[in-house]
Amino acid sequence: MQDLFTEDVPNPVKEEKVNKPKKKIMNKKVREGLIGYAFASLWLIGILGFTIYPLITSFYYSFTNYNMIDKPGFIGFTNYVTLFTMDDLFWKGLGNTLFQVVVGTSFSIVVGILVACVLNKPIKGIGIWRTIFYLPNVVSSVAMALLWTWIFNKDYGLLNEFLGLFGIKDINWLGDERLVKFSLILMSAWGSGVTALFFLGAMKGIPNYLYEAADIAGVSKTKQFFSITIPLITPTILFMLVTSIIGNFQYFMMAYIMVGKGTNNSAYYLAYYLYDMAFNYNRLGYASAISWVMFVVVILIVGVIVKTSKKWVYYLGQD
Repeated sequence: MQDLFTEDVPNPVKEEKVNKPKKKIMNKKVREGLIGYAFASLWLIGILGFTIYPLITSFYYSFTNYNMIDKPGFIGFTNYVTLFTMDDLFWKGLGNTLFQVVVGTSFSIVVGILVACVLNKPIKGIGIWRTIFYLPNVVSSVAMALLWTWIFNKDYGLLNEFLGLFGIKDINWLGDERLVKFSLILMSAWGSGVTALFFLGAMKGIPNYLYEAADIAGVSKTKQFFSITIPLITPTILFMLVTSIIGNFQYFMMAYIMVGKGTNNSAYYLAYYLYDMAFNYNRLGYASAISWVMFVVVILIVGVIVKTSKKWVYYLGQD
């Protein structure tokens, strides 16, 4: 009987010994968590101070008449109404920007794929050629803009000098409103090394047995390219498509350095117009409204592309 009663009596010493390691484990987890937050604190401060706060602030400013000097006054949707109904420059800038997005993005992806195909060949000194194609991306944007301004110069530009050898008269590449946007897009091929690098990596990931099976079946190289290579690099095409669209919506610096607004505002992109409104005319509230319109348009376009990507993006091993 005594043994039965003693078995039911809890032993506080044993319970304390059992619970004590759990307390130590909890303390260790908390300590590791605090250390992790401490290491991530700089990133958190950066994302809060330089991304979240400006995002919220610009949204508020878009409903005000803030001019960076006076206290912002709330004016409701006036900026947006003015933007869509009374501002011709906004529509001009939006049209120029959409042209850059559609044509510029398509051109950069096509050039990137073609360059990647060349660099994917087992030719002698391929490492040197890959370096040469990537080198322009190391050059600063300002230096590249000045270089291409000289190349496109109407009177003594290198391009017109070359075309003159074939009897072609001087072309005003940057002064003609019909050509200036094409000239700026053509210049972007100079920096296609990064795009080509992504596509080259995607091509290297395609198994060789697919091409070997196609060779045995007598499939031509051209058909292999369109039936094997292109489908299996569509994930990279999707990535480059999204990033290029976002980048081209922000296109500004090259046009600003090389041609300014262009003839009849032919190179007056939306980001350029935003810059003028904010820092040349001190209409920060109006500029914030422009930025939010750009943001919404980009989100809609990218959303449609990502939503429809299931129909044209293929992955290796996918049924």
